[in-house]
Amino acid sequence: MLRIENIDLKNNYRILDNSPNMFHEALIAVLKGEKRFHVEDSFDLVYEDNDIYTKNNSSFPNSDFYLSEVFFPPYYFYNENDTDKINLDLFEGFDEIFFEEVNEYTIVISQLVLKHTNMSITFKDNKINLINYLKEKVSINDSPRTNNHIYVQSDFYGIYTNKNHYCTIGLFHNLFILQWLTDLPKKDIKYLSLSIRKTEGIGSILSTYNIVEQAMNKLGIKTFIEPNCTRFSNELLSKYFVFTNVPDDADKTNTAYVKCFNSFVLTHFIQRYTPKIDQSILQPEFLSNIEEYADHIIADKKVLGVLLRGTDYIIANYVGNYRPVPIEECIEVIEQRIKQYNYEKVFVATEDSDFLQIMIDNFPNQVITVSQERHNLSEFKNIKYISDLEKNLYQGKEYLDSVEDTTVNYYYAIYLLSRCESLISNCMCSAVNIAKSFNHDKYTRVEILSDKYND
Repeated sequence: MLRIENIDLKNNYRILDNSPNMFHEALIAVLKGEKRFHVEDSFDLVYEDNDIYTKNNSSFPNSDFYLSEVFFPPYYFYNENDTDKINLDLFEGFDEIFFEEVNEYTIVISQLVLKHTNMSITFKDNKINLINYLKEKVSINDSPRTNNHIYVQSDFYGIYTNKNHYCTIGLFHNLFILQWLTDLPKKDIKYLSLSIRKTEGIGSILSTYNIVEQAMNKLGIKTFIEPNCTRFSNELLSKYFVFTNVPDDADKTNTAYVKCFNSFVLTHFIQRYTPKIDQSILQPEFLSNIEEYADHIIADKKVLGVLLRGTDYIIANYVGNYRPVPIEECIEVIEQRIKQYNYEKVFVATEDSDFLQIMIDNFPNQVITVSQERHNLSEFKNIKYISDLEKNLYQGKEYLDSVEDTTVNYYYAIYLLSRCESLISNCMCSAVNIAKSFNHDKYTRVEILSDKYND
């Protein structure tokens, strides 16, 4: 991104005209090694790498999940006139857009707003008066002038489900994300090949696939998962789940390829959709076996479902409502709900052996669970994810069997959660969304304890 700074008269830099094309001229020079430019005799443009700038921001999460790969890609080339590949629908329904800062991206976005919407534009930063071709078309104010506005802040903002709040780089990326994905004209894009990183569990894979599918369907593009990109073999996935196979005609002439998980999935463009995963995602025989088991275990009992994420979910240092609440806080709430609503049993879904034992100790003769391999924090020495722990513990066929066993038991647990009267979870995760979908949102109560604890 090119930021606006006071002109540095002590040094000579390339001189650019104060015009809409100045950013493109500067970015071409950036690729040749230049970082600072004079815009006539008014101000300087200074280049900063999007990803470095974002990760150095005090608001950016100090979490391995966010830091592990590129978050915001550089945009050396983009085309404001290729509106087929700009998500202008992000502006629909708003009367105003408010920018805290003047920079390359807020100026480019302002031009799009003026050309393609009826929204008014307000800047907090009076440096907008330096932009000759724009200053008469916008207003300056310390806050938005209307209630129905999009707020664009300068610091990092990572709540992707908010449709009216972005950070500067985030909004630009969400608008131009198709141009980042592929050089193909929009009319030629039939498919999206989605690569999902190997640390993701099966719940995240299915949830991610579903929301990406929703986003791309809106654009008339079909989604498939890139073969062998996850730690789950194609054979395992097709054995238990219903996925779209790679189309026979998919190739580089008609397919956009997602290679960077964070840059694509952790965006408003994708996360504004809620996963819609019903039992049809499960192969019929697999579903039949789970239903039979659930009929036997749950039957007509009054059961409270409890989901406790631990181990790598704690180590990975997730943020916001994805950060698990301490187990002591969970026990207190669970105990209250059992007394309040007279639950006979508590079904516990967890991959953490310590959490399960704590539940058994606190609620003797009430806990029911699925038999599965579980782990505790002490096993994660120099390891951050369960996927890495599995590789350390097993090899060859033993490893494949372990992954399959974990996958099968995960869905048994999720399905049994969905058969409970109510659900309590220590944090938000893919399992919550899938359980709610399997339950068809018929839970009497759903409590995500981290919603309040991490406010």
